[in-house]
Amino acid sequence: MNAHPPRPAVGPVRRIVVAYDGSESSVRAARFALDALTGEVWIVHATDQPRAVAEPRTEEEQGSETGAIEQGLRALQRAEDPSGHRMHVWIRDGKPPKVILAAAAEVDADLIVVGTRGLRGASRLLLGSVSAEIVSRSGRPVTVVP
Repeated sequence: MNAHPPRPAVGPVRRIVVAYDGSESSVRAARFALDALTGEVWIVHATDQPRAVAEPRTEEEQGSETGAIEQGLRALQRAEDPSGHRMHVWIRDGKPPKVILAAAAEVDADLIVVGTRGLRGASRLLLGSVSAEIVSRSGRPVTVVP
């Protein structure tokens, strides 16, 4: 007699959402999704502007940061998916965990891929705060790429 309930069948991974913030860990997460998995990949960047900062950033500084992220995303797309058929790039306003989870729901993602970053505190020894929140709030499988 088996005391464990049967595991649900896991189908092929066809839709993947990747969190992207321009860091090396997010680039590795995107490459992992594109290299190791099949299906369509949505690379999603959340532009969460802080409400208050010690020194306000000018529009030029904010535009420069967004431009750098967009440039990095486009370069990644050209290098990893020259046909442009498998990889989609989304830049959306909002807090990263909320944006990533909403994108995953929108495309009915089979998997979310995030990088590790922002190590703070014992509860986030291995995961950054964004990746930890995505793992804890997602009802979908999440792969964390170091």
